Amino acid sequence: MTATTRVVIVDDHEVFADAVTVYLSDYSDLEVVAIATSAARGMALLSTVPFDVMVLDLALDGEDGLTVAREALRVRPNAGIVVTTCLDSDAHVVEAVQLGVRGWVPKTSTAATLVDAIRGVGRGETRIPAELLAAALMTLTRGGPIPMEPSQGVGELTSRELEVLGCLVEGLSRTEIGDLLHVSPNTVRTHVQSILHKLQVHSALAAVAIARHAGVPGAELSAARH
Repeated sequence: MTATTRVVIVDDHEVFADAVTVYLSDYSDLEVVAIATSAARGMALLSTVPFDVMVLDLALDGEDGLTVAREALRVRPNAGIVVTTCLDSDAHVVEAVQLGVRGWVPKTSTAATLVDAIRGVGRGETRIPAELLAAALMTLTRGGPIPMEPSQGVGELTSRELEVLGCLVEGLSRTEIGDLLHVSPNTVRTHVQSILHKLQVHSALAAVAIARHAGVPGAELSAARH
């Protein structure tokens, strides 16, 4: 039986939030468990409503939606965040990636794109448009604030953590990494959390930026499968 992904929607446009709720109700694996129409209400539900994915407007009646994302990931580190927005500046994407946001869906996208993002992020995958992700990683690698000398943090990783980091460099999801390395998704999650701690970053994408900067090779996929 397919597990249900619990979704909360934080968006100050009630018509949009209601439309998304109605659309998602057609999918048996997705359930909207709460709607908040302001940053304050979004903050309030973090400690009271269990959820797996938050669909979050970047601009909440003049307030920065990433403030809610930051608190959401502090309270619920395993939750996924899908930003829905009309903005696409590199600065916003970089900040979102640094926080640990894994989904970014322009409001001009189709409803099917949003569903795919919610499902993917719920599985631990990344759903950020390729052109935005490339720009964010370039900024993080070349001009963005990398918190420490990359080689220092990478040098603290175990051989298994380096394997997992190599898989992340290749863009594999946690489930795919588990299948490739013959370990459970929970074990992969533990390794990823250890990697983030040692590299002093808050997202796998930021870890990938450091890995590329430090010359960490991608996983040898063909060899690993044998």
